[in-house]
Amino acid sequence: MSHFSKIKTSITDLGVLKKTIDDLGFFYKVSSENLSSSTVFVYDSDLYVNQVPSCSFEWNINQYLLVVDLGLWNLDIDFNYFTERLLQQYAYNVVIKQGNMQGFTPVVQKLTDNGSINLILQRF
Repeated sequence: MSHFSKIKTSITDLGVLKKTIDDLGFFYKVSSENLSSSTVFVYDSDLYVNQVPSCSFEWNINQYLLVVDLGLWNLDIDFNYFTERLLQQYAYNVVIKQGNMQGFTPVVQKLTDNGSINLILQRF
């Protein structure tokens, strides 16, 4: 029996979400580029023609909801680890995007032993 969980996120930018999915090595298909009705389906392979998505993101008023059937979770990584990495990479990409818009470029990027990212931006 399928039971889909809808998990609130702080994800609001479709472009940054797509980049984040790419950065993590996953593939996606967007149902519509219209923000008010877009759903992003996430796959673990680029051969997703007959594949069931691992999860999806549905737009809900002002943010994306992460939709997943935890009973059918089929990736080789723990779901909590997946969501932590996804949200961390999304936040990183937002900082880079906002920094670039304000004239900053990354000069130091370091992944620490505890998994956090140290990032230094500089404006020239």
